[in-house]
Amino acid sequence: MMGELVKGLAEPGVAEASLVEAGELALLARLNDAAGRLASDPGDLASYIVRTWLARADDEAWVRLIGVVNRSEVPGLAAVVMMLEQALAELDEAALP
Repeated sequence: MMGELVKGLAEPGVAEASLVEAGELALLARLNDAAGRLASDPGDLASYIVRTWLARADDEAWVRLIGVVNRSEVPGLAAVVMMLEQALAELDEAALP
């Protein structure tokens, strides 16, 4: 399931539509801003973030993810939102002077 979700994020408009559907407009704005700064497509960036998170997450991150997924009616989307929020916060922090 997660593989299909990650693959779908790179399709034009899917990441954006998913975040709108979830009511995550502020997160969508942050994703668009980060994609602009990195000269990337928002969907490609979202897909990259999720793939990277899945490859590098430690045990603590997985426990957090399980908690988020268990509390959500839309677990896959909740997982993506959590991963994007974390990665974009790290990106914003790295960009500070």
